[in-house]
Amino acid sequence: MKVAFLGSRGIPACYGGYDTLMEELALGLVSRGENEIIVYCRSNYFEDKPKNLKGIKLVYLPTVRIKPFESIIHSFLSSIHVLFQDVKVVFFVDPANAPFFLLLRLFGKKIVVHTDGLGWKRLKWNAIERKYYKFVELLCKWTANVLITDNPAMQKYYKDEYKTDSVYIPYGASNHEESNTNVYNELGIYEKKYLLLVARLEPENNPEVIIKEYVKANIDMPLVVVGYSPYNPVFMKKLKQAGNKKVIFTGFIRDQQKLNALYQGAFIYIHGHEVGGTNPSLLRAMDASTAPLVISSPFNESVISGCGFVFKKGEGALSIILKELVTKPDEVKRISLLAKKRAETDFKWKTVVNEYEKVFNRLS
Repeated sequence: MKVAFLGSRGIPACYGGYDTLMEELALGLVSRGENEIIVYCRSNYFEDKPKNLKGIKLVYLPTVRIKPFESIIHSFLSSIHVLFQDVKVVFFVDPANAPFFLLLRLFGKKIVVHTDGLGWKRLKWNAIERKYYKFVELLCKWTANVLITDNPAMQKYYKDEYKTDSVYIPYGASNHEESNTNVYNELGIYEKKYLLLVARLEPENNPEVIIKEYVKANIDMPLVVVGYSPYNPVFMKKLKQAGNKKVIFTGFIRDQQKLNALYQGAFIYIHGHEVGGTNPSLLRAMDASTAPLVISSPFNESVISGCGFVFKKGEGALSIILKELVTKPDEVKRISLLAKKRAETDFKWKTVVNEYEKVFNRLS
């Protein structure tokens, strides 16, 4: 079986959930000895550019670091390149790439697309861009051979909105790196004595709501905020102004061992993503045996399934829960163990790889 992976920044994973999915999936498939995988990478994200990673063929192509053109330009160049490769199945992440699907199908390629979340609800896009994201959802229905949804609520959305079926395959939860607890000393924090937020710091992930509510709660535990807003420095400045001395902004942490330690050492992981499907950072916290506190949405609630806490977006709601939870460490510990068990049972990378392999084999 030969499959090309398009649409992410590339591997090794260096930024987000798409990259992690591609890396775990590609490594899992090539480890079985009968699969050949090509992963297309954005050259400007990688200083070292090996042609092969543990049996995975890597192709580096350029793009521009300008939203919203970065992904589209790279995917266009990758789509042209893959036309001349001996692969039958092309796996895309991000439905924004749907305009290229028909071209590839005309040349005999089979298209599998990971549908992600509701891009047209993301506040970082302008009105035209949001309309585009709504349009490509429909386009995916007509131009892809198989739609993949990573969350039961997203699967239901495509069925209700577009009367189309999709294959539900979640992300995996585990991270294979060790932990580097030196990060605690670097940040001046103590294990199980801080709260954690890990996210792209964008409006639809609600970092401003979380920070303001944390400040209002006036609790002793610091809030560690991992992430940044690379295309919106004004919003980043606003977030820092909303915080206080106990809000620690780390920026993006590339060192996965330090990030693992932060997930494992947190008292609570706070998750404000609203418009995605299953978010990898939420799964990672659960796998680290850290109790999640998620904003109310069908996506988040289907992931935690009773193995976490939920807060509403309204003013004062999160601050009340935070003040309550810091007085109930035994209950937080109980939920953290449930979250860990759910992550290990229902979000295993081996199962994810198996399910994708079934889809790819049907089309090969």
